Amino acid sequence: MVAEDEGLRVFQSVKIKIGEAKNLPSYPGPSKMKDCYCTVNLDQEEVFRTKIVEKSLCPFYGEDFYCEIPRSFHHLSFYIFDRDVFRRDSIIGKVAIQKEDLQKYHNRDTWFQLQHVDADSEVQGKVHLELQLSEVITDTGVVCHKLATRIVECQGLPIMNGQCDPYATVMLAGPFRQEAKKMKVKRKTNNPQFDEVFYFEVTRPCSYSKKSHFDFEEEDVDKLEIRVDLWNASNLKFGDEFLGELKIPLKVLRQSSSYEAWYFLQPRDNGSKSLKPDDLGSLWLNVIYTEDHVFSSDCYSRLRDLLLKSADVEPVSASAAHILGEVCWEKQEAAVPLVRLFLHYGRVVPFISAIASADVKRTQDPNTIFRGNSLASKCIDETMKLAGMHYLHVTLKPAIEEICQSHKPCEIDPVKLKDRENLENNMENLWQYVDRVFRAITESGVSCPTVMCDIIIWLREVAAKRFQDDPDVRYTAVSSFIFLRFFAPAILSPSLFQLTPHYTDPQTSRTLTLISKTVQTFGSLSKSKSLLRTGEEGEHRGDSTKQDH
Repeated sequence: MVAEDEGLRVFQSVKIKIGEAKNLPSYPGPSKMKDCYCTVNLDQEEVFRTKIVEKSLCPFYGEDFYCEIPRSFHHLSFYIFDRDVFRRDSIIGKVAIQKEDLQKYHNRDTWFQLQHVDADSEVQGKVHLELQLSEVITDTGVVCHKLATRIVECQGLPIMNGQCDPYATVMLAGPFRQEAKKMKVKRKTNNPQFDEVFYFEVTRPCSYSKKSHFDFEEEDVDKLEIRVDLWNASNLKFGDEFLGELKIPLKVLRQSSSYEAWYFLQPRDNGSKSLKPDDLGSLWLNVIYTEDHVFSSDCYSRLRDLLLKSADVEPVSASAAHILGEVCWEKQEAAVPLVRLFLHYGRVVPFISAIASADVKRTQDPNTIFRGNSLASKCIDETMKLAGMHYLHVTLKPAIEEICQSHKPCEIDPVKLKDRENLENNMENLWQYVDRVFRAITESGVSCPTVMCDIIIWLREVAAKRFQDDPDVRYTAVSSFIFLRFFAPAILSPSLFQLTPHYTDPQTSRTLTLISKTVQTFGSLSKSKSLLRTGEEGEHRGDSTKQDH
């Protein structure tokens, strides 16, 4: 969110589809393939990372990302990385789109050429600098000058790996001298207040006279400069990260003994040569950037009151909320603001009850109840996401962390088995993981939010009333949301639900896929062949978990 003026705010959001990359440069030698992933960055801050696609020069990602942007920004950038187990992951190339150009590519499938990236050229932010030259007399009576260099503050430094721990080095440099000093690290801020002063003794040429205290010789001035480098204090393994630099020649002090200004950080010129864009490959993207200009809440009071009455309108299809869902291109666009509004005013359960009742009446087959993308199903999804996120974390995160750390093989497809893997052992591992996750879900009822419980109770009752001849519908109507649309997606892609910081490795991702499919099967009250085999083995072991559940 970015404030424009009093009474008007701008809410920014971006929805991105990352398709695939093609024709990435290969390694020299017989092993040409790379393990690649893509990141999405607002300026220099990483906000999303795709899965790693192993051994490919044309990796397919097929991933969607949505976020609300809480601040101003200049560029939306995409970086393709090559994973390196032993060193820092290397950048293959990037796509950078200026904020002003985002509308050119709005909702268009576009191939972008990857551009060369020099880590030392990826800079942003500015520095508030003060210089003061003063005359001092030493103990021996010699007149000299001292240069006071004060870095007051910095603004808009990039955020690296979720945080910024900046510090600065200040150097007085000339043909025959280089004197450097280092500031203290400021933790967890990209707008650090340094306010430190460093003093440098500036040697005067022989032609110096009291009549012209600051009248330097031309050649002396041109050869002295202050250099300020900004760094992000990083871990010891890879070293600190360069954020930018600035160089100020001392000739700025010719007219006055003091000087103060804001400087934009500049890239470091290391003489590297850029590769041709065609040498780096290309990236397929679809970007939807939205700015919503919103007035104060008083301006929307009549619309708000009209929407809040929707639960009491008969028929509900004539209500303002239902009509809003019909005119929106995608139901999700209407569901998100509606659920937030009704949650805020404590009216979400009556509202969902009203629109879902109409949905159930139109459903002819009990097996398809709430399986479509109606306004009712989207609103229930959004309610569970908003009201149930903490519940989801409490229920699944310990199990997901255990699975990621123990890293047991669970592949049950004989074609995909790796060397030295045993199918029976893998099925045993998978069953243990499934049992761990399923027990966590079935024993979590006490933690389920009240709003979700009320919706679940109502779903069960309305489904049983509509399909009285089907004794299982009271369960399938609930499980279609709880298992298929709430727990299973979080198990499948835990990073999207903040259950893991980044995408899991390929083996763990495959394990989570199998667990998610199994949970979906349980949720749909059906049995697959693989589950039957696993269940039979569990019975031979005396495991009664399936019967208990």
